[in-house]
Amino acid sequence: MLHELHISNFALIKDITLPFSGKLNVLTGETGAGKSIIIEALNLVLGERADTGDIRTGSKSASVEAVFDIGKNKKLKETLFEFGIETDDNMLILRRNLNQETGSRNFINDKPVTLRVMKKVGDELVDIHGQHEHQNLLKTEKHIDYLDNFLRLTEKRETVSSLFKSLLENKRDLDQRKKRIQELKEKEELYRFQIKEIDEAQLQPREDENLEKRQRILENAEKLIQTIQDAFMVLYENEGSIFEILNKIKAQIESLCDIDSNLNTGKQQLDNILFGIEEIAQSFSSYINKMEYDPDELAINTKRLDYINHLKMKYGRSIEEIIAYRDAKQKEIKALEDVEIKTEEIEKTINDKKKKLVSLTLSLSEEREKRKKDLEERVNQELQELGMGSSKFTVELKRIEEKNGMSFPNEKKYKLGEKGIDRISFQISTNPGEPQMELKKVVSGGELSRIMLALKSILASLDEVHCMIFDEVDAGIGGSVAEEVGDKMKKVSKERQIITITHLHQIASKGDWHIKVEKEEREGRAYTYARILNEKERVDEIARLISGEKLTQTALEHAKTILKLKPKNK
Repeated sequence: MLHELHISNFALIKDITLPFSGKLNVLTGETGAGKSIIIEALNLVLGERADTGDIRTGSKSASVEAVFDIGKNKKLKETLFEFGIETDDNMLILRRNLNQETGSRNFINDKPVTLRVMKKVGDELVDIHGQHEHQNLLKTEKHIDYLDNFLRLTEKRETVSSLFKSLLENKRDLDQRKKRIQELKEKEELYRFQIKEIDEAQLQPREDENLEKRQRILENAEKLIQTIQDAFMVLYENEGSIFEILNKIKAQIESLCDIDSNLNTGKQQLDNILFGIEEIAQSFSSYINKMEYDPDELAINTKRLDYINHLKMKYGRSIEEIIAYRDAKQKEIKALEDVEIKTEEIEKTINDKKKKLVSLTLSLSEEREKRKKDLEERVNQELQELGMGSSKFTVELKRIEEKNGMSFPNEKKYKLGEKGIDRISFQISTNPGEPQMELKKVVSGGELSRIMLALKSILASLDEVHCMIFDEVDAGIGGSVAEEVGDKMKKVSKERQIITITHLHQIASKGDWHIKVEKEEREGRAYTYARILNEKERVDEIARLISGEKLTQTALEHAKTILKLKPKNK
């Protein structure tokens, strides 16, 4: 339960500290006084999004601190333990600081926490019902959530939801793979032709370079033979060749070496030159003997080179690139095979999940159908206590059939979603003999408020949220209806702390703890403040709610009377 709330520099509030009773707390005040600011501040400390625009004008920062007694909340203690938050006693302090420069900071028992943690803890501490929340009752898609919460089927439904999402992911994966298979299949025939063409070429590394060299030689064979032949003759073979002339000079020098030994060096050099000429002549002779002009070889070489150049134009600038292209296409064909194998596995997975999902969804639907009467009985009981005994509340369950839906054992196809195959609709007949109709067609604002209060009362008893807040849910009601709503809140407050903002004396008079919110202007600035009313102040406030700002003696006497009356024993 909420033990105390401290608000500083938030909106119109400068600084207030509010203690709360563990039973029925009522907040009253004139319209615009700032009652909803207190709920907004509480929302903030429970993990709602922060807005630095809420910082009081002229201040750099704001803070909201809420102190809770969690002695009865076992589930919350387990949550706190998971987040590493220590609770030596049963008191839990949530604090939210807002700063114009640094933004928002969150603390639980002085430990910094993320907004996600703050929200998770806040959801387990307080259930806030705003003045417009009853509109959810008019949204048929919300009814399934109310039913599943009451029947405690949310965990089972989450299993269905998780499996459904997983199935959708598998289907998306399958669609992508089939698209990929189609793309690859369209190119597979071309790829296989290209691979075959490259393989049949039997390309060798650097083959094109070697062929180009051989091509130049074959194309110039006659010129090469003739030129080398001429050089051979001049150097060595002809009469008066260079070799012959140098050999004669060598003989003449040799005869002079005996006269002057200094000529030995020149003679030796001539020997070396003659030896070199002989080697050159021998290599030229060998070259001439091996070199033959073969037109057939030239044609074959030209054809092979042209073929390789043709492949280069199609697949790459070099033999290495052609081979790399071939290997890449081979991988794509292999990828097609792998995708097809994986696709078969995914299709099997999808079929398995479909069977499991059908079974779980059918079980969930059957349990809703079987147990929905439990909610009907509870709501009708609550409505009777709220003065709607002639009304009959029912839960309509319909399975949504769809031509392209999922097949079920009864040979029908249903539209399956995260919440199953059911459409849940809350219906009511407000008078005997009238047909059951959807809430939005027959229910007034006051009736909606009572139905919502009935549902909140029922659902609150199912969990460990010990604090329920009703923010002006009395809109559109009055008279005996307001009296009944007040009595219901009083009854629920025996088990749960109730905090309600109200404009009705019928509800305010039921409170165990009365807080008045007021606004005043000081030095040109508006201030919202709140205080706990004593007995006399409370009589005045109830009288104001009865008669308006001008208190009459009749209103005062009436206020004293109803404050002395005990709540109806319901």
